[in-house]
Amino acid sequence: MKLDRKFLFMAPTIVLAFIAASLFYTTTRLRLIVEASDNLPNRIAYINSVAQGKRQITPDRAVALVRYSLDAEYRRSVAISAANELLMTLGVMTFACCLALLWVISGMPRTLPLRGPVLFRIRSSPEST
Repeated sequence: MKLDRKFLFMAPTIVLAFIAASLFYTTTRLRLIVEASDNLPNRIAYINSVAQGKRQITPDRAVALVRYSLDAEYRRSVAISAANELLMTLGVMTFACCLALLWVISGMPRTLPLRGPVLFRIRSSPEST
């Protein structure tokens, strides 16, 4: 069964469109990681005030604070590694689609270039021939 030429162009093009959508999705997810650090100066100021003795903190609260910090660091690391894997996968898929399009385009029969009389040729009606 011979594939239609349109399908050979459409399949990699559709995959490339999905890859572009996935890249936009990945950037929005990475944006959430950055937004999670927006209140970092407030947290640093709080820790500095505890270190300088301006505020007191109980040992239980200190342990909870360290656990919260470690959990946030773990989640951030997992999210960054997942985004990295996704971007690598999308890059490989993009490269494969480009190769497929190049293979299909190179297999197409060549025609006359679209310039001059070929571009502006008016079809003659069957009556005039």
